[in-house]
Amino acid sequence: MKIFFFGGTFDPPHLGHEKIVDFCLDNCDKLVIIPNKNSLDKIKTTDANHRLNMLKLLFNNKRIIIDEFELESKKPNYTYYTIEYLKNIYKDDLTMVIGYDQLINLDNWFNFKEILEDINILCFNRKVSNTVKNNKFRKLKNIKYIEKFNYNISSSKIRKKIINSKNESYKKNLNHEVIKYIKMNKLYEY
Repeated sequence: MKIFFFGGTFDPPHLGHEKIVDFCLDNCDKLVIIPNKNSLDKIKTTDANHRLNMLKLLFNNKRIIIDEFELESKKPNYTYYTIEYLKNIYKDDLTMVIGYDQLINLDNWFNFKEILEDINILCFNRKVSNTVKNNKFRKLKNIKYIEKFNYNISSSKIRKKIINSKNESYKKNLNHEVIKYIKMNKLYEY
């Protein structure tokens, strides 16, 4: 059984995340989405319950599990701990889904060598202009690259558009149920 896992802040989850999930579902048996409590490199994140609720609105599929391990964990949200947790549940082949921006910094992650030894990686390059040919991990056999993923949007850009924009151009990047949830709960109105 092929198990993929996709972690992140998902603040908010957007259509780029949805396209990644669609691709993954075509290539795995089960996808585990793992929202983190707080991103180690970000200052402020929206309340975890709101992010979890938005994920549930966006992903309602029997082959998708939204796992609250990192939200409930007392440990720092290091991917290494999440992999150990997943390996105890799923004895199958594990593949981590990440973006190229994360991959090029992987050697700064806690226990990154063990991560590279334990799992496969599916890496999405959302900036088509960036090539993945020259990164330091390019020759590793357990990393597969999806280079033609043309969806250059980020949650932080969406949050800024919601805060600063009166024309609501952010809506093209969000599912309509997520938009309703954001408005109903007055999220990102700092």
